[in-house]
Amino acid sequence: MSDDTRERLAEDCLAAVGDVFAALNRSAEGELLALDLTMTQFKATMALAVFGPQPVGGLGRRLGLSEPAASLLADRLEALGLARRTRDSEDRRRTLLALSERGRELTDRLRRGRDERLRRLLGRLDASELAALHTALAALARAARELAAEEGGDGDA
Repeated sequence: MSDDTRERLAEDCLAAVGDVFAALNRSAEGELLALDLTMTQFKATMALAVFGPQPVGGLGRRLGLSEPAASLLADRLEALGLARRTRDSEDRRRTLLALSERGRELTDRLRRGRDERLRRLLGRLDASELAALHTALAALARAARELAAEEGGDGDA
């Protein structure tokens, strides 16, 4: 396969992924807009769901915030009942920010909604399309793990 053909196929894949994400986002729009959170609060809540408890400063760095801004964000997430500060069991001097039960319920509900919408999309594929997609996604997941390892990540794609 020529480089031009590979590049064109990659661009077509990017466009298709964009279409799928757009469809998922459109179907979740009402639920997301009903959340009374700023974008930074939403991102922080999702980061805690994905990466687990972390120091307030670490969460701030992940989100591109200064230490004072991260501390204010943590205060606000606690006030909203989405997160709680806990002592690090390995270093009692360190405080971690973790999702509260309410924060976990919110992120779980959003994840279940996304998964259900994706199941409905997958249900529209015939068996051969679903098998081909499975093969392609397994290869893409492998490539994501390899790239994460090369970049020094933990490989969670």
